[in-house]
Amino acid sequence: MFRTSFHTGFMVGYSASDAVRIIRDHGYDAVELNAETLPWAQAHIGPETSASERGELAKLGPFAAISAHNSDFGLKDEARRLAAVDWTLKLIEQAPDYGVSTVHVIPGNDAELESLYASLSAAVEAAEKHGVTLGLEPIVGQRIGTTSGTIDALKRVPGLRVNFDPSHLQIMEHDIPGAIRTLGDHACHVHIKDAIGVPDKWAFVKLGAGDIDFVDMFRVLKEKSFNGYVSVEHESHYFSDDKRGVEQVLAESLAFIRAAEKQAEAG
Repeated sequence: MFRTSFHTGFMVGYSASDAVRIIRDHGYDAVELNAETLPWAQAHIGPETSASERGELAKLGPFAAISAHNSDFGLKDEARRLAAVDWTLKLIEQAPDYGVSTVHVIPGNDAELESLYASLSAAVEAAEKHGVTLGLEPIVGQRIGTTSGTIDALKRVPGLRVNFDPSHLQIMEHDIPGAIRTLGDHACHVHIKDAIGVPDKWAFVKLGAGDIDFVDMFRVLKEKSFNGYVSVEHESHYFSDDKRGVEQVLAESLAFIRAAEKQAEAG
């Protein structure tokens, strides 16, 4: 079975430690720590998280990854880009304190490719120094949002891996099995999130309500011998009309993964 995780970004109003406990109590193998300020929630961790707080959180793990998304990461504006890189490098440096071995980033808003490649190179260098794997997540509407754009980045930045989020690639390309066959060998972490629509009109929806065939996706992931975490990133409460509460989402998301995985194994 895939090792499961849940992204703390949905855990609004909970402290980091309480969010982790609740996720683990619902049967997830690990937790994905959110360091990004989201439209609906503050980050659970950041460079300012104290050493003692990191140590206490580490006792509650394991943790699948740190979501270190910063919208300025690929900007041409050098001052803002370097500030975003510094923020990211601090999170990478602190990742081992949590027992985290994977950190993933995004291209960012209004990214310029050469600036983005420079940021990725600096982050990969820091990650390798601290025994951490750095993954890039292609994002709908950002400078890298497709399989081909991701492959170009992998070629330009040796050591870079991929946080495979099917929701963005579904909207951009509508071929998740093909994307996995191309990117699967480079995947260090996988998000579980459903989506509908096209680049000009899209939404993230509850698992099973969108256009992604997760049974087929899991089947191809197994063909690629993926052995990392599959982590639920629940955002349909914000991007669509999903009124379910935390307890229901946690239970139903894990059940969805296990059912889809069982079907994938049955062929």
